Amino acid sequence: MDNCSIRKMNQEDLSLVLEIEKVLFTSPWNQEMFLQEIELHDSYVMEIEEVVAGYICGWEVGEEFHITNIGVKQSFQRKGFASQLLFELISSKMEKGFRYFFLEVRESNFKAIHLYHKFGFETIGKRKRYYNYPVEDALIMGLFPYGKPDYI
Repeated sequence: MDNCSIRKMNQEDLSLVLEIEKVLFTSPWNQEMFLQEIELHDSYVMEIEEVVAGYICGWEVGEEFHITNIGVKQSFQRKGFASQLLFELISSKMEKGFRYFFLEVRESNFKAIHLYHKFGFETIGKRKRYYNYPVEDALIMGLFPYGKPDYI
C-alpha cells in the first residue's frame, strides 16, 4: 500500500474523521467522543497520500484491547485499508503483550463481520438492543491469538 501511513490521531484530524464517521454510521460519534479517545485511550488515523482515509480507536484493559471504532472513507473501501488498520493495530498491541482483542459490531454489518472473521475473530456473545437508529443487537467478537481466557 504505497503512500500509506498510520499515526496517532490528533485534534487537527477531527474534522476529517467526523466527516467519514457521519457518512458511514447511522449513530455517528461526535467530536467529544473522539476527543476522549485521543486524550484517554488509543486512536490512530491512516493517511493515504497525506489524506486521512481511515481511523481506528480502542481501549487497553489489562491484557485485553477493546476496539471501539473503525472506519474507512468510502472512496478507499474494498482496497484492503481496513485490513491494514486492523493488522497494524493487532500486531503492535501483541508486541506490547496484549493477549485478547474484543469488539462489538452490528448484527447486520456483514462486510465488517467478514473482515473480522478473516482475522480470526469469533462471535462469543450478543448485546441486545446495543445500537440505536436503528435499534439492533450487537455481536460481541473476540480474537484470542494465545488461546481463550478462562472467563470466556
